[in-house]
Amino acid sequence: MTAVLHTVRLAPLAAPPSGRPPASLFDARVVSPAGARHVLLTADPPAAPHDGRPRPGFEDEHLVLDLTEPTALRWRRQADVLHLGLLPAADIGARLVEALSAHPGCAVATAERRGGAVLLLARTGARLLLRPAPGARRTDGAPALPLALGSLAHAWLAAGRALTELDRFGPCARFSRTGRRDAPRERG
Repeated sequence: MTAVLHTVRLAPLAAPPSGRPPASLFDARVVSPAGARHVLLTADPPAAPHDGRPRPGFEDEHLVLDLTEPTALRWRRQADVLHLGLLPAADIGARLVEALSAHPGCAVATAERRGGAVLLLARTGARLLLRPAPGARRTDGAPALPLALGSLAHAWLAAGRALTELDRFGPCARFSRTGRRDAPRERG
């Protein structure tokens, strides 16, 4: 499917006690006509005071567009999340910036690198590079993982949170964040 509506529901979970500062856990469910994908999000506590969003049951509905599909161009002006497909590591950052510049209504752009890594770029300028964890596998009947990750990032931003707060996606998606905390870097 070229352009699909995704609904993301974020529900905060109680974090298990530990000796570290508490992380925020969220059950995220991405639903599209292709099916549903459940992901556990782990986020750092907000650096600044936060009003508590996303609240239990927070939902975000948005249009996701896969630009690798031949008929995608007709929907590009309406998309909230754009996926550019598999790109060479050297071009990925510039191509994501170009996509967001050319589509001012779009909030998040994603692209894949060889080996399964996904780079997300938000209109805010925040970047997040995610690499597949060992044993990651595709879930049949669920949105493609890069599209689902773009949707999760969109919902997170719509809830008033910062992309840099996200620490980990898993275990259902089995993706983990890499790079520096404030500015994740691409690695070849």
